[in-house]
Amino acid sequence: MSDNMLTPDSQKSTAEQGTEKLTSMGDKAAGAVQPGDSKSTTQELGDKARSGADSTQNTAGSYLNQASDKASELTNKSSGSMPSAGEAQDTGKTYLNQASDKASDLTNKASQSMPSTGQAQDTGKTYLDQASEMASNAAKTVSDTLSGD
Repeated sequence: MSDNMLTPDSQKSTAEQGTEKLTSMGDKAAGAVQPGDSKSTTQELGDKARSGADSTQNTAGSYLNQASDKASELTNKSSGSMPSAGEAQDTGKTYLNQASDKASDLTNKASQSMPSTGQAQDTGKTYLDQASEMASNAAKTVSDTLSGD
């Protein structure tokens, strides 16, 4: 694991952040064009996790945009019925709480639908064991055929 992955974005240079964003975009593009039946279990799990994270981020962003729009709408009203600063703050807090709740809910759903690392490792080990057994059987068949048995 690279040190950059452990360094907060606020401590990274613009170049480092740009490089990470380009790498991430390249990984997403490569994952999108590779057929699902040719992906390893790890790649499939990574794609599902990325998809869930992207969905959560998009939903949270939508709620934050709604909160921002509502705050702007309230700020731009110029009539005598202009809400107080406290009302505007309360409305903003409500939208932000809704966004946070929705993001948390989607994150929980994504994590519940994803197999655990242990399950993924077990599945990978099972496939490896099956492949090893098939290779052993094939080698035995070739050896028997060559020896005339």
